[in-house]
Amino acid sequence: MKRLLTHAAGYRAVVLLLIWVLPIPTLAARGSIRNHLLLIQQLLVSTDYERALDEVQVARQEPHGTDEDVTLSLYEGILLYELRRKDEAKAAFRGAFLLDPQAPLPVPVSPKIQADVDTFRQQAEAELKAMPHPPTQPEDVSPPKNPSVASTPSPPSRLRRYALIPALAGGAVAVAGGISWGIARGEYNRLRHDDPRIVNTAQVEQIGSRGRAWQTVGFSLLGVGAASLVTAAGMYLLGAPDPSAPTIGVSTNGTSAVLYGRWP
Repeated sequence: MKRLLTHAAGYRAVVLLLIWVLPIPTLAARGSIRNHLLLIQQLLVSTDYERALDEVQVARQEPHGTDEDVTLSLYEGILLYELRRKDEAKAAFRGAFLLDPQAPLPVPVSPKIQADVDTFRQQAEAELKAMPHPPTQPEDVSPPKNPSVASTPSPPSRLRRYALIPALAGGAVAVAGGISWGIARGEYNRLRHDDPRIVNTAQVEQIGSRGRAWQTVGFSLLGVGAASLVTAAGMYLLGAPDPSAPTIGVSTNGTSAVLYGRWP
């Protein structure tokens, strides 16, 4: 009984140790990016814009989430604006607002910068609204009136499902054709290199006849195999569903790229 209690106590200790140890990397990563953000803010307040911009690029190398990415882009836009690099600043603000149109600025800015930032925010919101939305699926779909018709798969899907059969058969036949052609080639090489085992004309005729037969079989099988593979490819392509094209956009803020859009 004491031994069982000892094992149970040891098990609980191991579980508690794992609970405390496992989150440490995540907390360390969060702390690291927050330290970078604090240093960027201090450099910005002290008007050391170049060093702050370098620190933004260093912070991007640390593990971080979408919120931190938005904050870094906003800091980058403010710093680039202060350095009179307005085109790059606009790209940085645009990338941030495409990820989060309602994101607030991390620090107060001058009225001139705030007015331009509001304009960039409105442009990003308009750009997001202009993107086509995928059709919404109804929450409650009534059962079909004709279950037999609804449960029958469409011909394109059936074609694609069965395309594997001619593909496998064609591959097997093509391999057999290649083997047959290889045998015919071997018989031809025996005649060409004067095989010492051939001692009379009858053997020459026999080898020649056998080689021609294997060659005919090989070419026939290769043709059938190629036709089967072409048929399988056609069935697979014809059975493909109609793709719904996603809407994807890419923006850049001068130092990094932002991928955004809507997927069906």
